[in-house]
Amino acid sequence: MYYFKIFCRMKYFVWMMIAIGALQACQHRAGYVVQGELPDADGMELVLTKLTANSDEPVRLDSCIIKKGKFKMKGTLEFPEYCQLYVGDNGPLLLIVENTAIRIDVNLQNIQASKVTGSRETDLLAAYNEKLAEMDTMRQERIEYMKQFVAENPNSIAAALAVNNYLFYHLDPDELETCVDGFDEAIGKSTWVQSIKERVELANRIKIGSPFVDLNLPDPDGNDIFLSDYAGKDNYLLVYFWASWCKQCRLTNIDLVELYNEYHDKGLEMVSISLDVDKTEWIKAIEDDALPGLQMSDLKFRQSEGARLYMVHRIPYIILLDKDGKILKKDFQLDELEELSSTIQIEHR
Repeated sequence: MYYFKIFCRMKYFVWMMIAIGALQACQHRAGYVVQGELPDADGMELVLTKLTANSDEPVRLDSCIIKKGKFKMKGTLEFPEYCQLYVGDNGPLLLIVENTAIRIDVNLQNIQASKVTGSRETDLLAAYNEKLAEMDTMRQERIEYMKQFVAENPNSIAAALAVNNYLFYHLDPDELETCVDGFDEAIGKSTWVQSIKERVELANRIKIGSPFVDLNLPDPDGNDIFLSDYAGKDNYLLVYFWASWCKQCRLTNIDLVELYNEYHDKGLEMVSISLDVDKTEWIKAIEDDALPGLQMSDLKFRQSEGARLYMVHRIPYIILLDKDGKILKKDFQLDELEELSSTIQIEHR
């Protein structure tokens, strides 16, 4: 009887192991299924491409033809992929494809309004983007409230503080001038209102389309360099504000080296202006990152003359000057230069 019980237990254990193995095999074989219905669209092709972090070019992942008003694509992924779906000439619809059943209710009139169900990753991304949109709305509401606050309190130092400390960076020069003109004469001579007036003058000097503002700063060897020695010399000039202690700047430096190597022979020059205070750290960062182009700094951090003249309120901060030395774009991301290159027509010299 004892051995019979052992035998039964061993038999149960074997069957359990077989069942677990079968379940794991099924899970291993499980893949993605992307499907849906699109009546009256037979013959239309759906193309699914994946986007990768190390390339701007999408990679074709799957495709199918609509038959009898239905479509289906299936396969197996190593991990979820960030994808874009094109339905004929309509697209892209962005989604995350994972090894699960995903249904897409396609809206050909507005592809972005198409409904994707069954993908937890896509739901998470949609919730994230929706929250960001809400925050943008709230941010704009905040700015509008502050503008209203300033307009309703023209005799208040508190209103002048609001403009100086936050609102200034979210208004164009014309709006700022309206704020300044709205202050009562009684506080018009206060340092806070005078500060706004000075900054408005600076903002007007560096508007898009305005000629660059010249500046004179030392290079790492202590030689005084003028921006005018490089700006407006029939080349596009990237003016880059950064610092060795800024982590985001150091990451940006990697992209800058690549960008400079790609566009330098096509007419792009670069001047980097550091907000460092430690000369040793500044020079070490230049060498470690192999930062190309001209290097300048007065080692005065936020009191840097370059930062003051160009109203740099955060770093990294990038300005692009055209061949005539006019401000073409400012406070933008490097990936925008790729889109901008066709517009500004950077060509081989």
